[in-house]
Amino acid sequence: MKKVIMLAIMLLSTSGFLYAKQCQIENLVATQLNLNASYLSQAATSFSVACDSNYAIKFNTRNLTSASGSSYLINERNNRLRTQMNISGATASRWNAPIFQPATERNKFVVLVQLVDPPSAYTPAGEYRDNLYINLMF
Repeated sequence: MKKVIMLAIMLLSTSGFLYAKQCQIENLVATQLNLNASYLSQAATSFSVACDSNYAIKFNTRNLTSASGSSYLINERNNRLRTQMNISGATASRWNAPIFQPATERNKFVVLVQLVDPPSAYTPAGEYRDNLYINLMF
């Protein structure tokens, strides 16, 4: 029985102002995270934000269940495996809410995902997925 566990990353940036500001996401390490099919398996990605003014960053997942980063992976038959997501590098570790950050030449963020449910012989095979969304607002 083969289980593939993935988390795809989508980056979005928006600007609410008509005048030009410099704000960009740089040095993205991985656009797809693969977890081993084992209890407490972890995967992480990192990226940097360079912004010449204050900005807000928002982290969300398609299957997010709490502001503390609880989420789940789902396969094509709607079977679920719970995960815990963590953010480091931000002024707070809050999900689905803007986190206000000061202007900086380079601020490094790390997003870690950990498998909470222990896969077993009874866990249905399949490709389990979730999507991570990172919005940059400046």
